[in-house]
Amino acid sequence: MIKHILTLIWNKKGSNALMVLEIFLSFIVLFFALTYFFFNLEKINKPLGFETQNRWMISLDNVYKLDSIDAVNVIKNLKSNLLAQEEIESVSFASTAAPFIKSQSNNGTDLNGFNMMALIIETDLDFKNTLGSKIIEGRWFNEDDLNASIPPVLVNKYFMDKYYSDKSMIDSTILFDDPHRIIGVIDGYRYLGEFSETKTSMFFLNQYIHNQDHAILKMQANTPASFEERLAQIIRESTGTSGSIVQNLDKMKIEDSRKSWLMLYALLFICIFLCLNVAFGLFGVLSYSINKRKAEIGLRQALGAHSLDISKQFILEILFLTGLALVIGIFFAIQIPILNVTEYKDALFFKSIIFSSIIILMLVFTCALFPSLQAAKITPANSLHED
Repeated sequence: MIKHILTLIWNKKGSNALMVLEIFLSFIVLFFALTYFFFNLEKINKPLGFETQNRWMISLDNVYKLDSIDAVNVIKNLKSNLLAQEEIESVSFASTAAPFIKSQSNNGTDLNGFNMMALIIETDLDFKNTLGSKIIEGRWFNEDDLNASIPPVLVNKYFMDKYYSDKSMIDSTILFDDPHRIIGVIDGYRYLGEFSETKTSMFFLNQYIHNQDHAILKMQANTPASFEERLAQIIRESTGTSGSIVQNLDKMKIEDSRKSWLMLYALLFICIFLCLNVAFGLFGVLSYSINKRKAEIGLRQALGAHSLDISKQFILEILFLTGLALVIGIFFAIQIPILNVTEYKDALFFKSIIFSSIIILMLVFTCALFPSLQAAKITPANSLHED
């Protein structure tokens, strides 16, 4: 039967070439769409590194522009007034690296014998408790660290995996401009958003009075939104300005991810639309082909072919064509990880190749099944009558 099917495919090579091209292009589009989808899925499944539930943030109105003494007094007064509210459990002050704030500061060095780059995160003593960050090795900062002879730092797990994957560096000194002692490892802090890539990060301790851009609040559970009005009044009285903005971190997270989610939904819609077009196209082509080949089907049945053989023939024909299209598609797709043209992990491309192939095969088989069953119902009498 296989030789017979190959002969039939070759005899209609013109129309079959178009079908192979359609399946090939569908595979390529699906491959790139799934690669992008899996890439983003990996990112959102990584730990964000902080809690957003019951967390509010105040973007302070130009406190840093005040005279240094006045700015320090404003921050001290604000923290005291905030902690006096029973709805507020703890307060932490942050500079540019506050949750969902897109500004960032990077630094690097090669003093340790290799090139080291890190995202700079300035924190205070209350940062961990306020945002619920997790220490996976070592400890968080304490009061003694403010006056340590060798400034302490924390790093994220990605930093350790990239630069010191083979050993623990707790209480070890590294050179980062000046000597710094690693005292702990945090699981992560992707303050740029849940769709942001994980970056090597270092956490430096500042007294809270020097972090004058944002105040992060850990609120009591079920704090009503109406408290925001009272909070705005406290901020005005403490800072002397009315330009500060209060935001809910849960809402900021949703808003920050909205565009990325819309992109994924649009991509999903395109993939579904593509699959439906391929399905309807294949279904129409196969139905038309069967109508054109009724004489052939009737002749085969007259010669003793079973109806199952007729169905099998049509299914195998389209599967052979699909296999050819997938081989060509996989050949081109696999060049990306082989040539290492992107920074994506190779496993991501192989995963996309496998899932794209499975989807295409299932789609083609489903589209071929009904027309092939219809072909099996054609009898020699029916085919001769229509001729």
